[in-house]
Amino acid sequence: MKNLSASLLFVLLALAGQLSAQTIRRVNNNGITGTNIYVDLTAAQTAASNGDIIQVEPSTTVYPAFTCTKQLTIVGPGYFLAENQPPALQASVIPATISSINFNPGSAGTNVSGLSSNTTWYINANNITVQRCYLTGYIYLAFGSNTSGAVLRQNYFYGVQESSVSTNSLITNNIMFAGGTTINAVGATGEFANNSCLGSPVSLNNFTVRNNYFNSTFTPTANTNWAYNFFTSSTLPTLGTASNNTANVPAASVFTQTTGAGQHDAWYKLKTGTNPAVGAGQGGIDIGATGSATGYGYKFGGQPAIPAIYQLNQSVTGNNLNVTLGTRSNN
Repeated sequence: MKNLSASLLFVLLALAGQLSAQTIRRVNNNGITGTNIYVDLTAAQTAASNGDIIQVEPSTTVYPAFTCTKQLTIVGPGYFLAENQPPALQASVIPATISSINFNPGSAGTNVSGLSSNTTWYINANNITVQRCYLTGYIYLAFGSNTSGAVLRQNYFYGVQESSVSTNSLITNNIMFAGGTTINAVGATGEFANNSCLGSPVSLNNFTVRNNYFNSTFTPTANTNWAYNFFTSSTLPTLGTASNNTANVPAASVFTQTTGAGQHDAWYKLKTGTNPAVGAGQGGIDIGATGSATGYGYKFGGQPAIPAIYQLNQSVTGNNLNVTLGTRSNN
C-alpha cells in the first residue's frame, strides 16, 4: 500500500481550486509519468494551448530555464514553507525551483505565482503578472522591446531593472532584499507602492511612489511623486513632488528581524508593540510590503491563491489506506 506523494497532494488541491474548461498540465521531474505530466515547463508548453494551467510540482531538483511564448497560468507550491511554520502551511515544504524565465512575444497575459528561482527573469511581452515568487535575482522589464502593463506583486526578490521602456507598471507589496531597482527611461510610467526595499538602491522616473520603506540609497527625480514613504537616511533627500515622507526611521524599529543568519521573508513582518510604520501610509494603511488597501498585502510563504493541504494523517486498516486531510484557502 503506497503513501500519497507530496506532488500528488499538491496537485489534488490545485485541481480542486481550478474549476474551468482549461486543461491542467503537471510538471514533475521526480519520475512521475502519465497523461498531461511533463518533465519540464518547455515540454508542458509545447503540449499546451493558450489559457491552459501548468502546475509545477515540488522538487529538490531545479527545473531548467524556460521561454514562455503562450498565454498561460503557471503555479508552484510557494517558498520558505518550512521557515514560516508553525502553523503548518503545507504538508510538503519542498518548493518548485526553476532557473531563468523569459516572457517572450506570444506570452502576453501570462500569470506566474508560487515559484522559486535561482536567477533573473526577463519580461518582453505585455501584461505579464509575477506574484508570490522568490527570486535570487532581478526581474527585467521591457527586455528587448518596449512593454506595458507588467504587474509585480507580493514577491521576494532582488529588485526591478529596465532595458527598454516599460509603461503602466504596477510594482507593489514586494520585499526587495538585495540588488536594486532602476526604472528611469524617458517615457516610463507606473506605480511603486507598499514595497519594503532593504539594501536595494532605487531610481524611478515618472512614477507614483507611496507607502514604501527605503533602507537604501536612491536617486530622486523631479517628475516623480513621493508620498508617505519612510527612509532610514537621517534627513530627507531633495525629492520632486513630495508630501508626508519621513526620514530617520531605523529598520530595527519597523521589522521583526534585520540581521543574522538564515534570511527569509518572515524577517520583514512588522514588529509588534510600538511601530512607526503601523497605520502611517496613505489612507491609514501600514508602510511596507504588508500594507494594502485592496487585500494584496505580502503573503508570507508565497503560496498561490489555490487551496493547500496543510495536514496529512495516514493509517492502514487491513487492506485499506485511511487518509485524513486538512485544507485551507490561500487567497
